[in-house]
Amino acid sequence: MRTPVTLVIFLFGLLALFGLAISLGDSVGSLFGLGAAASEHGDGSEEDHGPGPGEPTGLAIADRGYVLLPANTRLAAEKVSDFRFNVFTVDRVPVTDFALHQDKEMHLIVVRRDLTEYQHLHPTMGPDGTWSVRLLLDEPGSYRAFATFRPETATAPVTLGVDLSAPGLVDNGPVQQPKKVTEVDGYSVTLSGETIAGGVARLYLAVMRDDEPVTDLEPYLGTTGHLVVLREGDLAYLRGDAVAGTGAGPTLSFDAGLPTAGYYRLFLDFQHRGQVRTAEFTVLAS
Repeated sequence: MRTPVTLVIFLFGLLALFGLAISLGDSVGSLFGLGAAASEHGDGSEEDHGPGPGEPTGLAIADRGYVLLPANTRLAAEKVSDFRFNVFTVDRVPVTDFALHQDKEMHLIVVRRDLTEYQHLHPTMGPDGTWSVRLLLDEPGSYRAFATFRPETATAPVTLGVDLSAPGLVDNGPVQQPKKVTEVDGYSVTLSGETIAGGVARLYLAVMRDDEPVTDLEPYLGTTGHLVVLREGDLAYLRGDAVAGTGAGPTLSFDAGLPTAGYYRLFLDFQHRGQVRTAEFTVLAS
């Protein structure tokens, strides 16, 4: 009598293991957006509008049918490196046709995981679809790189993220405290607006120089300013959409998604007298 019972238990174990494998496969596919990719790029019956302003992006190396593949994720600190990467479809087809998104075909945001370093770069693409950019990581540590682009066949931009490392003795920067005013190269930028979690916040950033409002800000990436919002912890990348009709300053307006309670880092790129500067803020959404 023991042999049939043992056999039944063994068969049930196999079925449970098979079910777990299916469940795990579905979870991994969902994590990397591969399940969605099959429906989005299979019959083309549904239009892809991309994530909304309050939806986190950049959390995976693959999403919405596209995969970011860097040539190397281990770079030397305090030394300029040639960082290269490619974009493929999930079917391993290289993507070489890109549309302009905010005046560029490719945007690369690089930050250290403690959010003490920030770079906004614009790589160039070779004939084979390989993107390259000269990248300097000032300090050892873990970094996150976000590539934002819009393939010619896509209707909305895609943001993919990958971790980079710079080996060495890591000296974490100071904890960034929430503040409403920041100074950069003689400019003073003041942040106002409610940062309420669970929605889209209207943020206002006023640029001053020598205690005078700056009213001749120059266009940068198709608008008067460019705002990047990163959630502390998982470094989710969130859209900061410029509000139409802002003008040339001094106040720039953005709609920024703050989906959950917690701390966020804001990086405002603005251009004046031919030079781009970045004003950094920490805000608490509650």
